[in-house]
Amino acid sequence: MTIKSKLPWQAKIFAKIILSRIPIGYKNWAKLGIFRHGKMDDYSYAWGVLNRHVKNIAESSKAWSALELGPGDSLLSAFLAPALGAKSITLIDSHDFANKDMNLYRQQIRSFLFSYPKYKLPDYTKCKNINEMLEFCGGAYHCEGLLSLKKLKTNSYDIIYSQAVLEHIFYDDFSSTMSECRRLLKPGGVMSHVIDFKDHLGGGLNNLRIGSDLWNKEWFALKSNFYTNRLRFSQIKRICENAGFIVKVLEINRFGNKKIKRKQLSHEFAELTDDDLSISEAHLIMY
Repeated sequence: MTIKSKLPWQAKIFAKIILSRIPIGYKNWAKLGIFRHGKMDDYSYAWGVLNRHVKNIAESSKAWSALELGPGDSLLSAFLAPALGAKSITLIDSHDFANKDMNLYRQQIRSFLFSYPKYKLPDYTKCKNINEMLEFCGGAYHCEGLLSLKKLKTNSYDIIYSQAVLEHIFYDDFSSTMSECRRLLKPGGVMSHVIDFKDHLGGGLNNLRIGSDLWNKEWFALKSNFYTNRLRFSQIKRICENAGFIVKVLEINRFGNKKIKRKQLSHEFAELTDDDLSISEAHLIMY
């Protein structure tokens, strides 16, 4: 058990506020294992995420196009996607978080091919830089969030997916993001999203103890790398339905004994249902 895992959630908030003010770039923090955005730079994790979502595409022999929301620290999913039949994959994030170290990707690709010899990938060894690698697999990387989505062509993607990302989309941008996804998805296409409803502080719902007047302050959660939009399961489902999606619940996990008590909630969350408060993670499929 690490020191970080032993810290109470209040201490984690304080530590993140302090550390985020130190003038060190994100990529340097990530090298230290702090403020990392996921584990997508590990081939086994990235491959697992790809398989989890892509299996929800209706079986077809045709090559497919994908849009991944929030690839985090890595472009690896773009380089591995051709093994599952992708002709192109576009990666969208809110900022430029991705590692551009070609040696890292080459090593991860070699490890993937060793572990999964039946799969084939393009020969990336001839590429001179990251941009060439992306072009070689039909990949693209954009890092202006909602603005980047708005620049993409209508009806372009067979699948749009994300892994523990939707909870990080700014509250005010969420409805517009889902509407853009509806526009971008091809007729007959699929959206697949795994959503983590935990607070990303202590693994519970401690973020619901804090009122929005503080939570949404720029110096608090927004700029200190622990922001979540705090939308609950029923709210996300309703927003997606309003955007024009038919929503299917593929999987739900619940808190059990970690469920927060109502008296601990900020007043603005008092009307949440017991069901919403019990859900820790969900996998939603949308058509």
